[in-house]
Amino acid sequence: MTTATPGKSSTLLYGVLYGVASIALTVILYLGGVEFWMSPVSYLGIALPFVFAFFTAAQLKKQQGGYLEFADSLKAIFKVMVVGLLLSMIFDYILLNYIDVAFNQALMQATAQEMERKMVEKKIPQEQIDEMMDKMGNADKYTFALQALAFAIRCILHFVVALIVSAIMKRKRPVFENTFNH
Repeated sequence: MTTATPGKSSTLLYGVLYGVASIALTVILYLGGVEFWMSPVSYLGIALPFVFAFFTAAQLKKQQGGYLEFADSLKAIFKVMVVGLLLSMIFDYILLNYIDVAFNQALMQATAQEMERKMVEKKIPQEQIDEMMDKMGNADKYTFALQALAFAIRCILHFVVALIVSAIMKRKRPVFENTFNH
Protein backbone atom coordinates (compact mmCIF):
# COMPACT_ATOMS: atom_id res chain seq x y z
CA MET A 1 0.00 0.00 0.00
CA THR A 2 1.50 3.32 -1.01
CA THR A 3 0.46 6.65 0.32
CA ALA A 4 0.01 9.78 -1.75
CA THR A 5 3.09 11.70 -2.73
CA PRO A 6 3.23 15.39 -1.96
CA GLY A 7 1.48 17.67 -4.40
CA LYS A 8 3.23 18.87 -7.50
CA SER A 9 3.56 22.31 -5.94
CA SER A 10 5.71 21.13 -3.01
CA THR A 11 7.87 18.98 -5.30
CA LEU A 12 8.28 21.96 -7.59
CA LEU A 13 9.03 24.23 -4.61
CA TYR A 14 11.76 21.92 -3.27
CA GLY A 15 13.16 21.55 -6.80
CA VAL A 16 13.29 25.31 -7.24
CA LEU A 17 14.96 25.67 -3.83
CA TYR A 18 17.55 23.07 -4.85
CA GLY A 19 18.11 24.94 -8.13
CA VAL A 20 18.45 28.28 -6.34
CA ALA A 21 20.96 26.79 -3.86
CA SER A 22 22.98 25.32 -6.74
CA ILE A 23 22.90 28.64 -8.60
CA ALA A 24 23.96 30.48 -5.42
CA LEU A 25 26.95 28.15 -5.07
CA THR A 26 27.82 28.73 -8.74
CA VAL A 27 27.65 32.51 -8.27
CA ILE A 28 29.88 32.32 -5.19
CA LEU A 29 32.41 30.19 -7.06
CA TYR A 30 32.21 32.50 -10.08
CA LEU A 31 32.76 35.63 -7.99
CA GLY A 32 35.80 33.96 -6.42
CA GLY A 33 37.44 33.57 -9.82
CA VAL A 34 38.85 30.63 -11.73
CA GLU A 35 41.11 29.39 -8.92
CA PHE A 36 38.26 29.47 -6.41
CA TRP A 37 35.97 27.73 -8.94
CA MET A 38 38.49 24.89 -9.16
CA SER A 39 39.23 24.77 -5.42
CA PRO A 40 37.95 22.13 -2.97
CA VAL A 41 35.13 24.54 -2.07
CA SER A 42 33.46 23.48 -5.33
CA TYR A 43 32.97 20.02 -3.80
CA LEU A 44 30.09 21.51 -1.81
CA GLY A 45 28.17 20.96 -5.04
CA ILE A 46 28.39 17.23 -4.36
CA ALA A 47 26.78 17.63 -0.93
CA LEU A 48 23.84 19.74 -2.15
CA PRO A 49 21.86 16.91 -3.79
CA PHE A 50 22.15 14.81 -0.63
CA VAL A 51 21.05 17.72 1.57
CA PHE A 52 18.00 18.43 -0.56
CA ALA A 53 17.18 14.75 -0.97
CA PHE A 54 17.17 14.25 2.82
CA PHE A 55 15.21 17.48 3.28
CA THR A 56 12.59 16.36 0.75
CA ALA A 57 12.28 12.90 2.29
CA ALA A 58 12.04 14.32 5.81
CA GLN A 59 9.28 16.74 4.79
CA LEU A 60 7.40 14.00 2.97
CA LYS A 61 7.74 11.68 5.95
CA LYS A 62 6.45 14.42 8.24
CA GLN A 63 3.45 15.03 5.94
CA GLN A 64 2.64 11.32 6.08
CA GLY A 65 2.68 10.96 9.86
CA GLY A 66 6.20 9.57 10.20
CA TYR A 67 5.87 6.92 7.51
CA LEU A 68 7.39 6.94 4.05
CA GLU A 69 7.09 4.33 1.34
CA PHE A 70 10.21 3.76 -0.72
CA ALA A 71 8.47 4.33 -4.08
CA ASP A 72 6.85 7.58 -2.95
CA SER A 73 10.14 8.87 -1.62
CA LEU A 74 12.04 7.90 -4.76
CA LYS A 75 9.56 9.63 -7.06
CA ALA A 76 9.40 12.83 -5.04
CA ILE A 77 13.17 13.11 -4.50
CA PHE A 78 14.00 12.40 -8.13
CA LYS A 79 11.50 15.01 -9.33
CA VAL A 80 13.09 17.56 -6.99
CA MET A 81 16.57 16.61 -8.24
CA VAL A 82 15.59 16.96 -11.91
CA VAL A 83 13.93 20.37 -11.44
CA GLY A 84 16.88 21.73 -9.46
CA LEU A 85 19.43 20.25 -11.82
CA LEU A 86 17.67 21.69 -14.85
CA LEU A 87 17.58 25.19 -13.35
CA SER A 88 21.22 24.99 -12.32
CA MET A 89 22.43 23.75 -15.69
CA ILE A 90 20.44 26.39 -17.59
CA PHE A 91 22.05 29.06 -15.41
CA ASP A 92 25.54 27.58 -15.96
CA TYR A 93 24.97 27.48 -19.71
CA ILE A 94 23.82 31.10 -19.86
CA LEU A 95 26.61 32.29 -17.53
CA LEU A 96 29.43 30.62 -19.41
CA ASN A 97 28.16 31.06 -22.98
CA TYR A 98 26.53 34.48 -22.91
CA ILE A 99 27.27 36.46 -19.75
CA ASP A 100 31.00 35.81 -19.35
CA VAL A 101 32.54 33.91 -22.26
CA ALA A 102 36.03 35.04 -21.16
CA PHE A 103 35.53 33.28 -17.81
CA ASN A 104 34.55 30.10 -19.67
CA GLN A 105 37.74 30.31 -21.73
CA ALA A 106 39.87 31.01 -18.64
CA LEU A 107 38.23 28.05 -16.90
CA MET A 108 38.97 25.75 -19.84
CA GLN A 109 42.58 26.96 -19.92
CA ALA A 110 43.03 26.42 -16.17
CA THR A 111 41.45 22.97 -16.45
CA ALA A 112 43.83 22.04 -19.26
CA GLN A 113 46.84 23.28 -17.27
CA GLU A 114 45.78 21.30 -14.20
CA MET A 115 45.22 18.21 -16.29
CA GLU A 116 48.64 18.60 -17.93
CA ARG A 117 50.28 19.01 -14.50
CA LYS A 118 48.66 15.80 -13.24
CA MET A 119 49.64 13.89 -16.36
CA VAL A 120 53.27 15.00 -15.97
CA GLU A 121 53.18 13.87 -12.33
CA LYS A 122 51.98 10.45 -13.49
CA LYS A 123 54.87 10.32 -15.97
CA ILE A 124 52.67 10.01 -19.04
CA PRO A 125 54.74 10.36 -22.26
CA GLN A 126 54.92 13.94 -23.55
CA GLU A 127 53.46 13.04 -26.97
CA GLN A 128 50.30 11.67 -25.28
CA ILE A 129 50.10 14.80 -23.15
CA ASP A 130 50.43 17.00 -26.25
CA GLU A 131 47.74 15.01 -28.06
CA MET A 132 45.36 15.36 -25.11
CA MET A 133 46.07 19.08 -24.79
CA ASP A 134 45.32 19.57 -28.51
CA LYS A 135 41.98 17.81 -28.08
CA MET A 136 41.16 19.89 -25.00
CA GLY A 137 42.19 23.11 -26.74
CA ASN A 138 39.56 22.54 -29.41
CA ALA A 139 36.75 21.52 -27.07
CA ASP A 140 34.20 23.72 -25.39
CA LYS A 141 32.54 21.72 -22.64
CA TYR A 142 29.69 24.20 -22.36
CA THR A 143 28.13 23.62 -25.78
CA PHE A 144 24.43 22.80 -25.79
CA ALA A 145 25.03 19.21 -26.97
CA LEU A 146 27.60 18.49 -24.27
CA GLN A 147 25.40 20.12 -21.63
CA ALA A 148 22.46 17.94 -22.71
CA LEU A 149 24.67 14.86 -22.35
CA ALA A 150 25.92 16.11 -18.98
CA PHE A 151 22.31 16.65 -17.88
CA ALA A 152 21.43 13.04 -18.76
CA ILE A 153 24.47 11.70 -16.90
CA ARG A 154 23.81 13.91 -13.90
CA CYS A 155 20.16 12.75 -13.86
CA ILE A 156 21.41 9.17 -13.57
CA LEU A 157 23.74 10.15 -10.72
CA HIS A 158 20.94 12.07 -9.00
CA PHE A 159 18.70 9.02 -9.37
CA VAL A 160 21.32 7.03 -7.46
CA VAL A 161 21.24 9.72 -4.75
CA ALA A 162 17.44 9.44 -4.66
CA LEU A 163 17.71 5.64 -4.36
CA ILE A 164 20.17 5.86 -1.47
CA VAL A 165 18.22 8.48 0.45
CA SER A 166 14.89 6.72 -0.16
CA ALA A 167 16.34 3.46 1.16
CA ILE A 168 17.63 5.22 4.27
CA MET A 169 14.48 7.26 4.97
CA LYS A 170 11.79 4.66 4.20
CA ARG A 171 9.52 3.58 7.01
CA LYS A 172 6.60 1.33 6.23
CA ARG A 173 3.28 1.86 7.90
CA PRO A 174 2.45 -1.19 10.05
CA VAL A 175 -0.11 -3.49 8.43
CA PHE A 176 -2.26 -3.65 11.56
CA GLU A 177 -1.62 -0.11 12.75
CA ASN A 178 -5.10 0.65 14.08
CA THR A 179 -6.31 -2.86 14.92
CA PHE A 180 -5.47 -2.83 18.64
CA ASN A 181 -6.01 0.86 19.32
CA HIS A 182 -9.81 0.58 19.60
